[in-house]
Amino acid sequence: MGNSVLVFVSHSSDDKEGYIEPIVQDLEDCFINIWIDKRNILPGDNLRKSIFRDGLDKADIALIFFTEQSLSSSWVDREIKHVLREEAKKGNSFDLKKIISIFDSKATYTAISERYPELTDDLMHLMPKEYTKKDLGQLISAIWSKYLDLQGGDVATQRQLLAKDKEIFQKEKEVQELKEKIQSLKSKSSNSSQDQEFEAYLNSGKVDDLLAQKENILNKMYINKEEVKNVSEAMAFGLLDYQNASMVKLSLKGKEFMKWHILRVSNPS
Repeated sequence: MGNSVLVFVSHSSDDKEGYIEPIVQDLEDCFINIWIDKRNILPGDNLRKSIFRDGLDKADIALIFFTEQSLSSSWVDREIKHVLREEAKKGNSFDLKKIISIFDSKATYTAISERYPELTDDLMHLMPKEYTKKDLGQLISAIWSKYLDLQGGDVATQRQLLAKDKEIFQKEKEVQELKEKIQSLKSKSSNSSQDQEFEAYLNSGKVDDLLAQKENILNKMYINKEEVKNVSEAMAFGLLDYQNASMVKLSLKGKEFMKWHILRVSNPS
């Protein structure tokens, strides 16, 4: 979603369900894109290539979750050493900008200090398994601060870009939630009709701009996507199709929706 910061989550699979997945969900709710093995590695994928090349190397930030379980994980150890090697190649031996080390307790912190002393010089973050909103907020702040620092340049400009990314992310999230709501409506009743689906689009208010340009769109085979204010929503609903990089056209579903709306206006219930 959007062009948000991409964060790789290094963790033990034993921590996934009770500790990692709730944090991942909270981070994604706050406009942060997460790379996590369970979701990004598909059956048949090369495991090492997926984790190191497609995951760690492409991520903006690497979150290393240290727990009693992860300290015993050979994969977490490999991921740490991979990041350290890659950072050293970039001349970042003493400034591990890409890493945020997270520990769940003081005992874990002591163990990290002994095993990976190079990590204790960089940003460390306490994230207990029963973490609070304050703990989460501090982690989110740390991620964005590192991301903006990595981008370089004018901080004010970077923050403006970040705000725009959040706006795009939120819009796409709202559209996705609406699509899921519509799909849920369909699954609850085998008699769900196209009328119910189109009614949901209309009630969402996210196709108002599209309908305001109805005559213009119906009179043209193709239309410049810049002329359609809510093109992303219309695309998400399947009402528009891309013709090329700059032009869109009504899909078959879009034509049915326009026909439905014309009839609805002519014969309101």
